[in-house]
Amino acid sequence: MRFFLLIPGIFLFSANIYSQSLSDTIKIGEINIRGARIFKKEEAGIKTTRVDSMVMIDKINVSLSDILSENTTVFIKDHGRGAMATASFRGTAPSHTQVYWNGITINSPMLGMTDLSLIPAFIIDDLALNHGAASLSSASGGLGGSINIQNTPVWNNQFSWRYYQGIGSYSTYDEFLQLNIGNKKIQSKTRFYHDYSKNDFEYINKAIQERPLVRNENADYMKKGFTQEFYVRPSENNVITVKAWGQISNRSLPSVMSYEGDDQSNLNDQTDTTLKVSADWTYYRGKIKFSARSGIDYQQTAYTLNNHIGGVGMIPAINSSSNSFCWYNQLNFENNLTNRISYKTSFNFNRFDVEAYEEIRKTGYNRVRNDFSLFAGGYYNCFDWLNLSLVIRDEYTGNTLSPIMFNMGASFRPLKSSDFILKANFSRNYHQPSLNDLYWQPGGNPDLLPEESYTGEFSAEYYIVLGNLNIEQVFTSYHSKIDDWIIWLPSFQGYWQPYNLKEVRSYGLEYHLKLIKKIGNIEFQIQGNYALTKSLNYGERLFLGDGSFGKQLPYIPVHSGNVLFSGSYKGYYLRFQNNSYSERFTLSSNEVGSVDDSEDIGAGTSTSRMNWYYPYFMNNLTVGKDFHFRKYQLGVDFKINNLFGEEYRSVLGRYMPGRNYELMLKISYNK
Repeated sequence: MRFFLLIPGIFLFSANIYSQSLSDTIKIGEINIRGARIFKKEEAGIKTTRVDSMVMIDKINVSLSDILSENTTVFIKDHGRGAMATASFRGTAPSHTQVYWNGITINSPMLGMTDLSLIPAFIIDDLALNHGAASLSSASGGLGGSINIQNTPVWNNQFSWRYYQGIGSYSTYDEFLQLNIGNKKIQSKTRFYHDYSKNDFEYINKAIQERPLVRNENADYMKKGFTQEFYVRPSENNVITVKAWGQISNRSLPSVMSYEGDDQSNLNDQTDTTLKVSADWTYYRGKIKFSARSGIDYQQTAYTLNNHIGGVGMIPAINSSSNSFCWYNQLNFENNLTNRISYKTSFNFNRFDVEAYEEIRKTGYNRVRNDFSLFAGGYYNCFDWLNLSLVIRDEYTGNTLSPIMFNMGASFRPLKSSDFILKANFSRNYHQPSLNDLYWQPGGNPDLLPEESYTGEFSAEYYIVLGNLNIEQVFTSYHSKIDDWIIWLPSFQGYWQPYNLKEVRSYGLEYHLKLIKKIGNIEFQIQGNYALTKSLNYGERLFLGDGSFGKQLPYIPVHSGNVLFSGSYKGYYLRFQNNSYSERFTLSSNEVGSVDDSEDIGAGTSTSRMNWYYPYFMNNLTVGKDFHFRKYQLGVDFKINNLFGEEYRSVLGRYMPGRNYELMLKISYNK
């Protein structure tokens, strides 16, 4: 048990002791590691969580959207199996969640957000969430928070590999291969993956009067890609890394449920191609750390819609393409002046070159934008029981200098003998409009203002080890006021256009619990998260009697939660996962109409309500066994998704699959 507790502690502790971070072995007591991990002056007042490594291994064949929805407080708006999935962090918009891959932002500069369904869990070594103001240390714009994907080396690895093969319902096939080779000076990690599903599940289409049993046609999806990582350590004071990630994905978009025509009469297809490369150099000397990073992110999206015209055939209705090339550069300097005082500074230069064009209507735009950013952070361990921090950021975006952004934080440890921590922070953040918001044709609004937020946050953390029982609890409350919220609305010209119309107040509670208990060869684990999220519109009324004023934003549940029960015994394991969501409204007014469509949208029976989504409870079950044979490890697990056949929908017009199954075979080798 102590061995498993040491692993995350060693990783987190070593990341902050420069002289030891390059060593192969760190021998230090468990209590010291825990104390350093939870009461660091650099994390004064902020909340950062990491997804458990066991979860990442268990969910290796899913996307990042599934990981987040099942194991964190982030709400995922899922447009269907294999389709777009976006994040709502603390009740904010998808563009208010910044996603980083090895230190570079991978949000689309055109849309301002990331499609999380396109990020496979297989390529992730470490997944961390910065809640609210904690995201300001990386960049601006994360009004809700940020998601950080990291790839890391194992310096003592000589040669290892692993191969996973999965097969599931709806003609679903997954393949994953990873090769690692190296020594104490150089490490290489290579991954290949392929994911395909016909996705042709059956459902009763309750949006059509006859309620026929139909098949989810034209919904297949595929993604394939690779990652390559090189880690070089020419000396104890230098580390050089180069990481690349390339991927091609293709998916068909089925007709909405209310469409009563032939599914072959409207064919939608979207192809996404991306290449990301990041190069880093880090230099350590005493209490000083200097690092430089440069990276590129190329994204290309092609979308086509073809309609069948009687007597003519298939006629293209939409043929759009977009290309973005982003170049990221960063210089960082960190210095521990004393054991109690440290500071960080950084300078960023980013360049965005985008082009969007629609062939049928002959519309589009081509823009280049340069962004500059300065960051400074000071951290002070005033006493053994009190840490303070202040970070400041300023940006020059396009031709506009932003106001000063800041975060002031404090951590208080009232009992020296107990790992009970109180944290508080207050911050100001800005989110710039995306390039589509400014220049999309037709409809872009170049006069948009950046969105501004003020956030206050308080949290209490408690960690304790009682014999073979490990307990971790985190309780957080927050309140955000976001001005000039950007929203797209129909204009008098007949097309949609973005406006700074809304003021949104987002506030709520978050609770995290983790219990680990070991009895002989049996280990039990419970992980749970709960979020109460109020995200209310208090913006300018669009017309007399505007019913959206003071109401919950569409699709965001007030209550959401998840819990994972896990048990293992001599290689056998069983895991039960539950996700729960309260009702959600589809209209900004939260109105419930007089015509009952509750059965059509997933309630199963009539509830005399419409324009809402019935609360649902998703349950998944996994059973498996790992076998060890010398240097080989074999494994097999069987998963039942939607265990009780829950009938539900996440967005309008898209049904979700019922009970379905997956079988995964695993083999790995370590020299």
